[in-house]
Amino acid sequence: MTTKATKRGPRTKGRHTAATVMAALAFAGPWTPAAAQDGAAALAAVDRMFEGMRTADSAMVRSTLADDVRFATLEARGAPPAIRAQSVDGWVSGIAGSGGAWNEQIYDVQVLVDGPMASVWAPYTFYLDGAISHCGINSIELLHDADGWKVTQISDTRRREGCPDPLGTG
Repeated sequence: MTTKATKRGPRTKGRHTAATVMAALAFAGPWTPAAAQDGAAALAAVDRMFEGMRTADSAMVRSTLADDVRFATLEARGAPPAIRAQSVDGWVSGIAGSGGAWNEQIYDVQVLVDGPMASVWAPYTFYLDGAISHCGINSIELLHDADGWKVTQISDTRRREGCPDPLGTG
């Protein structure tokens, strides 16, 4: 079993590193074990999902998700914190109607890859209409099939206090 880890620092809206873009373009061919080891290509699928969120492009977001994707969150507003499943269809519909007001920024990203399986661990800050709404940690699981990397599970934590501001909006 081979595990590969990569880290990435703060992201700015709509920016992609040259390596991520080149890896995504190179990955467009047929599946090979070497291609599946590419953490940059797995991360490119996550980046597409968040870009679709920022631009209210629900079709772009849907294209990154496996058919049976699952969402779960740990809501820390109450005591004790509660695990809650989130409707994927409701989330995607919300993106379509958001008018581009949703902007989730991930940073200090870690990617672990083992063949056709990847895990992305990323702190995030969620902006609503340009203001910080909440923050936490995303744990995103992906599998690689004939269509490329697909998100199969997203789990996250959420809090409203002490949120970093990677965009520097003040």
